[in-house]
Amino acid sequence: MITEHMQVMGKNIDYRAELDAARKAVAGLERDGRADTVDAYWEVCCGDVLLAEENLRNQDREWENSSLAGELLDIARYLEGYDHMLDNLYWAVSRMADAIHDHPRLKLRLLDMELMLIHRLEAGLEHESNLAEPVMKEITLYRRNIGHADNGEFGLIEQTGIMQTDPVEWSAEYERVIDEADAKIYGMLEEHPRGMGFCHAYWSAKARVLREDYGIEWRSPSAMNPGVLFD
Repeated sequence: MITEHMQVMGKNIDYRAELDAARKAVAGLERDGRADTVDAYWEVCCGDVLLAEENLRNQDREWENSSLAGELLDIARYLEGYDHMLDNLYWAVSRMADAIHDHPRLKLRLLDMELMLIHRLEAGLEHESNLAEPVMKEITLYRRNIGHADNGEFGLIEQTGIMQTDPVEWSAEYERVIDEADAKIYGMLEEHPRGMGFCHAYWSAKARVLREDYGIEWRSPSAMNPGVLFD
């Protein structure tokens, strides 16, 4: 059962196979609210999160994470109708939000869902927690930056980390193509050893693929942070 590995990461667990089995279990299963149905759909949510986290840890197949997040959000809209699932869903959605990069609009949807779940949980406890404020701040930043990107105001985009990143990463155009581009890039670098220097090979291939295949000029972290050494 995938659920058994949500809190403690198991060893030698094939999360991809487990998720495939969970998906088959809900294929054609009406979302009727029965306990066994809710449990079956929750298994898919767990698999989505665990596989996304594994992709991130392994720095491989990260382009799958957006579709995993989409599947999680779809099921979460069903499961959040049952109060006993709220705590589990908050956990899953917040973890998935941490596993999503290069998809600001998708991450905003996850953050909105996370905030809704926090408010629902607080209502059940009849007091406020300290969970909502940082999520609200992140939502505000994401909405503001996405708005600037949509208006072509890239110079107004607020950086979200210590290192500078190319503001084009907030654009809808970049978000639409990055998964397909990443799949191409990792295919090109399949035989390239991971470890020291891999980031430079990846960034070089990424800039080339985005420019030649999608007409997007993208600057790497090394270009955006002159004087900083990356290995």
